[in-house]
Amino acid sequence: MRILVLNPYGGTEFRGRENLDRIKRPDTQYDMENIAHAYPLMNNQWLYFRYMCTDATLDRIIRAEEEGYDAVFISCNLDIGLYEARSLVNIPVTATLESAALVAYTMGTKFSLLSVDDQNAKIQKMMLEQYGLAGKWVSHRPVWIDANDLYPDKTPEDRVYEKAVEVAQKCVKEDGAEVLIPGCTLIGSVLTHRVKDPMKELGAPVVDGMVAGFKMAEMMADICKLTSTPPASRVGFFQFPPKKDFETLRKFLKKPI
Repeated sequence: MRILVLNPYGGTEFRGRENLDRIKRPDTQYDMENIAHAYPLMNNQWLYFRYMCTDATLDRIIRAEEEGYDAVFISCNLDIGLYEARSLVNIPVTATLESAALVAYTMGTKFSLLSVDDQNAKIQKMMLEQYGLAGKWVSHRPVWIDANDLYPDKTPEDRVYEKAVEVAQKCVKEDGAEVLIPGCTLIGSVLTHRVKDPMKELGAPVVDGMVAGFKMAEMMADICKLTSTPPASRVGFFQFPPKKDFETLRKFLKKPI
């Protein structure tokens, strides 16, 4: 099985590859890429930035299907281009926040988001409402470390870990959270690497969306290969766009068809 792990911005998670090597199936191969060639910023947490990194993300996912990947995992809590990608390719496409919330829904009745700031948390709550997965949201609490500063050359890993633990404990003790979701893969990858006993250290289990999204990609690829189940329903929302219009638009934009 081959999976493309795509960071829809100009960077990648410091502990990401190390964590994925630990949790992937023995027969799974993956490539980890970003879109630095088209989007130079190390974050996409603002609405305009989110919009600007979507096109290059979709182009890479289209190409991934042509290159024979079995699935694509979008490694970013803003799930850049997730719905659009599902309507363009015939391989499974998973993403971070949706996968984390789906898993959290099976683990408890209330979850909290450890966000980078208030603004980004509001975006992610809006996304969960769109997914139909906001019903168990109980709170968000920011770590107040900008996404640009979550890299180890800006903020020591110890500081990111300590701040995330502090915020997580408040979510559990003061908000009643039963499950915790890191609001950025840069936070989640540190927690997956560092946390040995989540109940003792955080007060509740944590669902790293990078782990959940990758394993979801493996599972969906298996389901599609072993049964007649498609990666997405083509009845309604995830219908493919009309082929003629799609080709006309791609030609106009000077993009490969």
